[in-house]
Amino acid sequence: MEDKSVTNSDSESSGNGAARRHWKQNPEAVRANILEVARRAFVTHGLTGAKIDDIAAGTETSKRMIYYYFGDKEGLYRAVMEDAYARVRAAEDELELASLHPVEALRRLAEFTFDHHAEHADFVRLVMVENLHNARHMEKAGDLSGQNISAIRLLDAIYQRGCAEGLFRRGLSALELHWHISALAIFNVANRATFSSLFGDSLFEPKGQQQLRRHVGDMLLRFVMRPGLSVEEASVRPIAETRAIHPDIYRFRETWDATWATLPTEGDAATRRLHFESVSRSLRLPSPEGVETDEEHWIDTDCGPVRVRLFRPPGTEPLPALIYLHGGAWRQGSPETHWNITSRLAAWSGHLVISVDYALAPEHPYPEALQQMPAVIAWAREQAATLGLDPARLSIGGDGAGGNLAAAATLICRDAGVPLAAQLLIYPVCDFDTSRPSCSEYSEGPLWTLAQLLSAHAQYCPDMTLRERDPLVAPLLAADHSGLPRAYLALAEHDPLRDSGLAYAGALEAAGVPAEVDPGKGLVRDYLHAIGFGSAAEDRLRDMSAWLKRTVG
Repeated sequence: MEDKSVTNSDSESSGNGAARRHWKQNPEAVRANILEVARRAFVTHGLTGAKIDDIAAGTETSKRMIYYYFGDKEGLYRAVMEDAYARVRAAEDELELASLHPVEALRRLAEFTFDHHAEHADFVRLVMVENLHNARHMEKAGDLSGQNISAIRLLDAIYQRGCAEGLFRRGLSALELHWHISALAIFNVANRATFSSLFGDSLFEPKGQQQLRRHVGDMLLRFVMRPGLSVEEASVRPIAETRAIHPDIYRFRETWDATWATLPTEGDAATRRLHFESVSRSLRLPSPEGVETDEEHWIDTDCGPVRVRLFRPPGTEPLPALIYLHGGAWRQGSPETHWNITSRLAAWSGHLVISVDYALAPEHPYPEALQQMPAVIAWAREQAATLGLDPARLSIGGDGAGGNLAAAATLICRDAGVPLAAQLLIYPVCDFDTSRPSCSEYSEGPLWTLAQLLSAHAQYCPDMTLRERDPLVAPLLAADHSGLPRAYLALAEHDPLRDSGLAYAGALEAAGVPAEVDPGKGLVRDYLHAIGFGSAAEDRLRDMSAWLKRTVG
């Protein structure tokens, strides 16, 4: 044990008098500061290697105060462990698992543990340090067992609810389940260096970690489910139709709905846009390796200047290019809100993606956004050499409202004699006919209700007559669809506007335009924002990219 004698010079070595008076007036801040510095020291050097002098030097107080609060180095070490476990338990409490379906609650707890340990590697290293000491310090820390029994009680409550509802098999214990969750989450951190050295680090890249995170929940649920009952069958939802929704989308919906629930319903357009940007930033994943994302240009149009952001993949120029129009109900969205989508389209299709920040309603209703498109297309063709793109392989696409604008732009380009190589339409708005079966079947969503979509339609084009007659508002209404570029329509099964997209695909094919349709089984409108919540959205986007590569080259 270290010598606790403190000299006068030591007691005065930390800061000036004013700073010391401040710390005396805020003892909780003093204690928290000491714990933070000590945690780093014990993680880096272990209990034996960490020195109180070094810890004191890194704090805003003195060695005397460390001894005052914690007694000795082992007391400080025990306090660091208690604080670390208390943080985990407090974060678990914030999950509010008691309000969730047992299957979702168990998955969320497992995935939370995986995320926590991956993001707080120092916690795992503290556990490893204590194991080297055969947990003798934990036995002396009276608060630890009380803190951590709450984790077992939490798991037991979930498990018992699942058993009572006939979902989980009996004969297991919460302690077993906690062991399985901890084993996987700790191995992911503790063995990363050796595992990567032997097998490469692909599982520790963002995609690999997302997959492992999902697998932790999958494995635990398959272990605990009653024989003959699948996870999907057990995940009951209020609406019968949603039982067919892909499991990956459940988790996305909960996150998406929760983030939008914080927005006041009376929020104006500017508030909604800022919120969408914030939500999208929180969900943004690292861009695929090699994709350049910093290049921006401004294009003059008759309806005001338009910003575009380029997502440039590695490859030999001139590259095929895709002008991409983001979704957002014509009222919100930007190249930044759709970053996950466009950066991956660039990487996986080999296309230079030109993401357009077009004019938004209600300040700029129809036809302003659409009238900006010919200028953007002309700019891309005229600047092809400078941009490094092949104008003969220029395509257009978009999702939702952007899909509507893309389809309408192909009509304008055809009539103007401007060739486009292909059109990629992702759950597009092709007309405003609400009598189709999907409108009634999914009028209450999920994710988008028919009422919300109709409100967006009215803000984009307030003139109902135009919505019912103008093919540049509703491309399905065009008298002739021949001569349009070949198309890929990525639809969503659980979407009020699904049948609008199917009807448009039928109109293209009837006019002799090749149209490939992905019905989006198990998916909901806006599902591409679920990239990062499992493989469902990523697989569909890879299919779209493969079609672009195959069709355009």
